[in-house]
Amino acid sequence: MADYTSKINVFLADQILFFIKLHNLHWYIKGSSFFTLHAEYEKLYDEANEILDEVAERLLQLDAAPVASLKEVKKLATLVERESEPVDGKDSVKILLEDYEKLQASATEIIRLAAEAGDEGTADQFTGYIRSYSKIVWMLKSYLK
Repeated sequence: MADYTSKINVFLADQILFFIKLHNLHWYIKGSSFFTLHAEYEKLYDEANEILDEVAERLLQLDAAPVASLKEVKKLATLVERESEPVDGKDSVKILLEDYEKLQASATEIIRLAAEAGDEGTADQFTGYIRSYSKIVWMLKSYLK
């Protein structure tokens, strides 16, 4: 597997873990921000689901094997799992902000590596993720002000 496809697989593992983490926050959000954040987190996990499917399919197009088991996800993921416990709005947004910034940095690295390998399709795909992530990061930071 080419170096950048292994990085894409780490990104995929992070997306799978992030998808689960978004569900965790969606289910465990408490407090005055519940209605707003509960609905927003559902949108975010739907988007994460689309991304993880697109990334897995891109890996298959590159003749690489996408991570597809929780055992592999836990081995590769760089994001940290969250315990199943209540969380308030501000803390949940801080958790997401940190993860989105990590995903954004990872996507940026994959764009560079894909471009170096002459893979414009992957670079373009991940550029779309950066656009989405940068908007979400801006919104999360605005929420915390």
